[in-house]
Amino acid sequence: MNLHGTISPLLGNLSSFRSIDLSQNALTASIPPQLGQLPRLQILWLYRNQLEGTIPPSLSGCRSLYDLALSYNQLYGGIPSELSLLASLRFLRLGVNNLTGTIPPSFKNLSTLVTLDLGENDLTGTITPELGMLTQLQVLHLHRNNLEGTIPPTLSACRSLYDLRLSYNQLHGSITPELSRLTSLKILYLGGNNLTGTIPSSFKSLSGLVELSLEENDLAGTIPPELGMLTQLQLLYLHTNNLEGTIPSLHGPIPPELGLLIQLQVLYLYKDNLEGTIPRSLGNLSTLTDLELSQNNLHGPIAPELGMLPQLQVLYLNNNNLEGTIPFSLTNLSKLSELDSDENQLIRHIPLEIGTKLSNLQILSLWGNRLSGNIPNSLGNCSRLTILYLNTNKLSGTVPMELGKLNLLNWLYLHTNQLVSDGSNTLSFLTALTNCSYLQELEVSFNRLTGDLPPSIGQLSSKFYYLDLSDNMIRGSIPQQITNLTNLTYLDLSNNLFSGNIPSGIKRFRKLERLYLGGNILKGSIPSEIGQMQHLGLLNLSHNQLSGKIPDSLGSLQDLRRLHLDHNKLSGEIHVSLEGCKKLELLDLSYNKLGGRIPREVIASLGNLQFYLSFSWNFLEGSLPQEISKIVMAQAIDISGNRLNGVIPNSLGDCAALEHLNLSHNHLKGRKPDSLSKLKNLL
Repeated sequence: MNLHGTISPLLGNLSSFRSIDLSQNALTASIPPQLGQLPRLQILWLYRNQLEGTIPPSLSGCRSLYDLALSYNQLYGGIPSELSLLASLRFLRLGVNNLTGTIPPSFKNLSTLVTLDLGENDLTGTITPELGMLTQLQVLHLHRNNLEGTIPPTLSACRSLYDLRLSYNQLHGSITPELSRLTSLKILYLGGNNLTGTIPSSFKSLSGLVELSLEENDLAGTIPPELGMLTQLQLLYLHTNNLEGTIPSLHGPIPPELGLLIQLQVLYLYKDNLEGTIPRSLGNLSTLTDLELSQNNLHGPIAPELGMLPQLQVLYLNNNNLEGTIPFSLTNLSKLSELDSDENQLIRHIPLEIGTKLSNLQILSLWGNRLSGNIPNSLGNCSRLTILYLNTNKLSGTVPMELGKLNLLNWLYLHTNQLVSDGSNTLSFLTALTNCSYLQELEVSFNRLTGDLPPSIGQLSSKFYYLDLSDNMIRGSIPQQITNLTNLTYLDLSNNLFSGNIPSGIKRFRKLERLYLGGNILKGSIPSEIGQMQHLGLLNLSHNQLSGKIPDSLGSLQDLRRLHLDHNKLSGEIHVSLEGCKKLELLDLSYNKLGGRIPREVIASLGNLQFYLSFSWNFLEGSLPQEISKIVMAQAIDISGNRLNGVIPNSLGDCAALEHLNLSHNHLKGRKPDSLSKLKNLL
């Protein structure tokens, strides 16, 4: 009805009312206590509003009430024990509020209660054993609270219970085998607690169980083969029972008996420290849609029988020790949308037909294997693909132009392979990728790409923010058009053969946080416009042939943390404006032609320097500033190979974190300061 406003207290005067349904509106304020004046009221539904305040104890005056639903509001405070006076109550739903306090033990008096929903609140204390006296209870939701203690064995007396949710609390101890007596159970959620011990093999008696959740506990032992007898099971969550590498934990093989669960739709066994091979019997799970076996110690081949799962949509096998090839049978999984088998030891080629047969793929992650051969052109048929990770393999050949057909592609990682440019020695695939209008990240570093960077690089998606082409053999100048990528936050073109000047339009990178141009053959001066890139946190222009002065404008980069200008031909003095970079953690100006004195203002501003300061092998002169004592967190200071004179300041002893100090090849005189003996980490 989309009602707004508050609930009128005048409703309490309508004594003949038997039912009030104001659910699923936008009502605010509190529940009027006057509603407790309706002795004939049987149904009170106020769920899914925006009600606040506490639950009125006066509601106990509604002696005929059998259905009270206040869930999905913003109610707070304790649960009134007076509600236990509602002797006819069958349904009590208070879930998804902000209720605090404990579960009233007096609820044991609600002998007709069928549904008790207190889930998703902030309740504390223990699960009161008296709940076992509610013998007609069918639904008990206590999940997502802050309940402690153990699971009361007394709950086994609730023989009609078919939906029991105790997940995501702070329960500890073992899973009581008494729960196996609840033979009517269809849903059992115990995940997200601190439960220990083993999974009871007696659970085999829960033959009607449809959903079993035991994930994110500290369970140990093996997965009981008896779970294969729960033939009605549709959801099985056993994942993440190896939290923080705790020992003991779940271990051992995946029981082949799980292949008997022919109605299973979701099987989560990831992060469980499981061993052995993938059972071929899992190929019998013809209704399975989601299979996640990642982050275990599984070895051997990927079972070809997994290609016999016609409904499979998600297959995660990553972070194991799986070997062999990618079975061709996996290309039969026409409904597959996510395939992740990264960080294994898979070899040989990716099936050439993968894109033709798996056209519904949205995520394909095969990185961190030993795959070889070409990237299949057929991947261009995966029109729904958003994530493609093929990096850290041994793939060769060119980057297929067909990838430009992937209009929905967000992330493309092809780095650390053996990919080359096409026959004309161009990077034409970059031009093709300009058709990917949702592309955000592209990493093709550590390959064998050659040729010039095409001007079309500037036509990549307007959403594009991450580009890494480092460690290739790309040559020529950096095209001015690259500055059209105004949303870039990360740009790495380092360790290539780029020459010419740094584009003056670089100031358009107003969002850039990291800029790596080191290890090229760049010449000319450092553009002063870099000082306008106010979000820059890292600037690496090292190992080039840059000349001229260090721009004063760099002092405007207040977020700069790492500055690498070493191994160039920079000259002039270190300008005092660098004192504006007060967040610097690393400063390297070594192997240049810098002269003049070391500005004491700059040294005094380096209180946040954590890694190292290097001015080595320049033409600096004068004395070492006393302010060097401000650099108390630096691990290394290297000012060797200059023309410094005077004595080594005694204040160096205040640099408490110092591990490496090099002042050699200068004209310093006098004794080594006694204060250096305080530097316990100095090598």
